[in-house]
Order: sequence, then structure tokens, then C-alpha cells
Amino acid sequence: MSQAWIDEMAALWFTKVQDGLSFSEQRAFKKWLHVNPEHSKAYAQFEALWHDLDGLSPIQNRTCFKKRLKPWFGYACACVVACFFIAFLQWQTWNSRLEFAQNMATPVGAMREYTLLDGTTLFLDTDTNVSVEYYKQKRLVKLHQGQLVLHVSKDAARPLFVEAKNVQIRVTGTLFEVRNVENHVRISVEEGSVEVSHKRFEDGSVLTLASLSAKEQISLDERGFVLSASTLHNDSVAPWRSGRLIFDKTPLREVLFEFERYGAKKTMIASLELASIPLSGSFEVERFGSFLEMLPKVLPLKTLNVGDNVVIEKR
Repeated sequence: MSQAWIDEMAALWFTKVQDGLSFSEQRAFKKWLHVNPEHSKAYAQFEALWHDLDGLSPIQNRTCFKKRLKPWFGYACACVVACFFIAFLQWQTWNSRLEFAQNMATPVGAMREYTLLDGTTLFLDTDTNVSVEYYKQKRLVKLHQGQLVLHVSKDAARPLFVEAKNVQIRVTGTLFEVRNVENHVRISVEEGSVEVSHKRFEDGSVLTLASLSAKEQISLDERGFVLSASTLHNDSVAPWRSGRLIFDKTPLREVLFEFERYGAKKTMIASLELASIPLSGSFEVERFGSFLEMLPKVLPLKTLNVGDNVVIEKR
């Protein structure tokens, strides 16, 4: 059953309730309410709107006037409210109508660029999954996993929102990166500005956390707690677009994890002490072998090939 039909039935029952129901009609009404959760939801919206309009009325506490009203007056008012509510729902439906949708994904080791109908470009990194939905009044990009760079075409009347876990980013036009890997979400702005919010799954409420400008970065966990906020010193927020990974005092375990995201051999580290060694530098994504050869030259460790894996031990 379509939503429009449910709304029309809710409007009909609402007007009948205002006029008074017979015993058989009461039974039919209760049955209609319980047969589908959408029925009771639609009817509750009518009741809420009726109470809101009643609260706005400048005529209050004039019970004597109400007693003189014709019996049909309440029914007529209910009909007017019902018609108004149906028109309001149709307007909401028109504004929330899906105009465009597309799913995008990249396998491990691959990157891909997409250009949307409005000129917005999405550059997907390795192992990334994205869905796009365009509506009359907003554009929505959902980053399910991985990371991407967005170059957003400006449209103040239809802002673009990015959702990653329970983090929401609002933007009208800018160039920025969003990363959703494991339990963290990171936003890095190259041009323009974005507004970062935390969206509660329980009730959909949104709490603004920060406004980021060019060369600013913020990382958050799934609860919306800010893990770090920093200023970027690189010319590009996403050097991986050029096939490079840049690290600044990054623990070795995180460096190796990043290489593995692009399809590098699985690497095992023999101790927590080695895993925590900080590493800085710029490395080519596709030259993991050269990276492993370099490690013993700059760090007190050695690498061993064990089957299909690489083991790193203390030297």
C-alpha cells in the first residue's frame, strides 16, 4: 500500500473521529490502526498537527461560543485540516523525492575517479565503498568504508552531506578528504570549509562538533569523541592520489597496515616495542618491497620472509 493511500485513509479516519464514531466504527478504526505500524504513525501526525493549529488559535477559553457552533462545524474544520495535512505531506514527499542514486566501489589495490551529474568529483581510494543519493534540497554521499576525496560543485540551495559511521559533514563547495577505516573517521580539508557533526543513531539528532577550514584536520571515533585536531603541512590532503603514502612519526604497525590496504604482503611484527617505533617519510604505494629493504637501514630490526608473510624482528 502506498504512503499516499495511507495518508488519505488516516485523513478520513481523523475526520470521522472528530464527528464521533459508532461502536462498529470504533472497532474498525482500532483494527486499521494496528494492522500496520505506518497507519498509527500517519494518524499520529494528523493529531499532532491538529493540536499545533489549535495552540496557534487566538480564540481561547470561549466555551460558550463553541457550544453555539453547528454540529457540522467541527467536522468541516477537521476536513480542512486533513486536506492541509495531505498537501503538506505531498510537498514533503516532493522535496524528499530521490532524483539520482549511484553505488561505487574499488577493489584492493585500485583507485577510481567519478564525476557526478552536477560536476562534483569523487576520487575513491583502495578498498572503498560509497553510495550517492541526490534529492531536491540536498546531496548525500555515504562512505561505508575506505577513503575518498570530494571536489564539490557549489550549490548553496542544495548542500552536500557526507556520512561516515555516525559522523556527518556539511558542505556547499570545497575540496576535502574523508577517511572511514576501522573505528575512526578522519576529515581533512584542502580548500574551502566544512561543518563536522555527530549524528546519534538513536534519535537522529545532530550535534555540531567543529568547523574546519583549509589545511585543517580532525579525527573522531564512533562515539563522536574528538581524537585529534591538527594543521596540515602537505600541499595535498590525499597524497595517495599520486601513489604516495606520507607518514609523520607514525607507529610502524600503522605504516604497515596502510601498505596492506593497497594489497601488500601481510606483515607480522615480533614485539609491541617494534610495532610502536615511529617512522617518518614519503613512500611509493607500489614499492612495498623497496620499503622493506629500507627498514633495516634506518631502524634496529630485520625482515624475514616466512611463506606468504613477512616477519619483522629485532636485530
